Amino acid sequence: MKLAIIRRRYTPHGGAERFIERIAASLAENGVATTIVAEQWEKNADSPLEIVRVETRGRSRTARFLSFQSSVSEILRRRSFDLVQSHERLMGADIYRAGDGVHAAWIQRQLREAGKWRAAWLRRDPYHRAVLDAEKRMAHDQTLRYVANSALVASELREFLDISEDRITIIPNGVDTVRFAPPSDGARAEARQRLQLPNDAPVIAFVGSGFERKGAFLLVEAMRLLPDAFLVICGHDKKSRVLEARVKKLHLGDRVKIIGAVDDVLPVLHASDIFALPSLYDPSPNAALEALACGLPTVITNDTGLARDIEAAQAGKICMRDPGDIAQKIGEIAGDCDRLATISKQARMLALQFDQSRIVEQWLDFYAACKRMRAES
Repeated sequence: MKLAIIRRRYTPHGGAERFIERIAASLAENGVATTIVAEQWEKNADSPLEIVRVETRGRSRTARFLSFQSSVSEILRRRSFDLVQSHERLMGADIYRAGDGVHAAWIQRQLREAGKWRAAWLRRDPYHRAVLDAEKRMAHDQTLRYVANSALVASELREFLDISEDRITIIPNGVDTVRFAPPSDGARAEARQRLQLPNDAPVIAFVGSGFERKGAFLLVEAMRLLPDAFLVICGHDKKSRVLEARVKKLHLGDRVKIIGAVDDVLPVLHASDIFALPSLYDPSPNAALEALACGLPTVITNDTGLARDIEAAQAGKICMRDPGDIAQKIGEIAGDCDRLATISKQARMLALQFDQSRIVEQWLDFYAACKRMRAES
């Protein structure tokens, strides 16, 4: 089977891109040839992916967004695929994987937190209006199937876009539970030594790009209320210097380490006791899955796709986007060694439900069903 996956830009540390790399390698073993249609993509040397480059034109963000849609349509007219799966909002695909969630839902959350002027800008910005328009047009295409990566996204597809239940399939993100696993005592000590962290202090990990949206600034503020804890912030963001300045102003430089993007996040997770991601909106964060697989109790907001799973499994705590509440939830876990150990085991058990081999099977079944439906139509 020939599958096309559309993703506009590849960012080496992005969750969607890591998902595509993992799923494509597994699909290749099952006879599915995957072609990536992208404006920008950095291919791994051992990747089975074929890359088709898309040219875009325009000076504004909106113009380039519309140009990408037009260029992809032309490529799809020239090439023949059994199925076309888009990770971007555009017409012409058989499947839309809503990995970035619902833009209308994201806008609503932005308006909830934004000040007066930012809210006015969001309502008028041409780019956001173009994305919202694309979402609406896609919703009217009754042949388009949606894949949500969490129950949160599925509910918002219904609420904001009136997508019927029979057009939505939930397939969560998967995680390599062999590679991402609780560390041995030796591996934990080595990871802490590498990051210059004490052996006897609670360590909190934050992994993600998009510091403002994912709550890194709030987490730094929460550290003022956790005087015995250390925080490691891992990820690339244009506001890194602003965050570093805030850490310095709060005199937290000896307990908050901002290490930037790393090729391998495993040592960060192995060095940590708790994972925190107080996001404004995060449909299904891969970093949280990897942390759970390493046995890290996870503190997360209700606006994150894994929140319901974590709450049901008692694998962490649900927090508000408030430094005081974040600190309280972290403290409730870190302050009791027996409780920390119990929640750690529950975190690992939860992650096993998302093992990537199980998720690949779900995708294979879904593709087979889509191909049958396309043949019958």
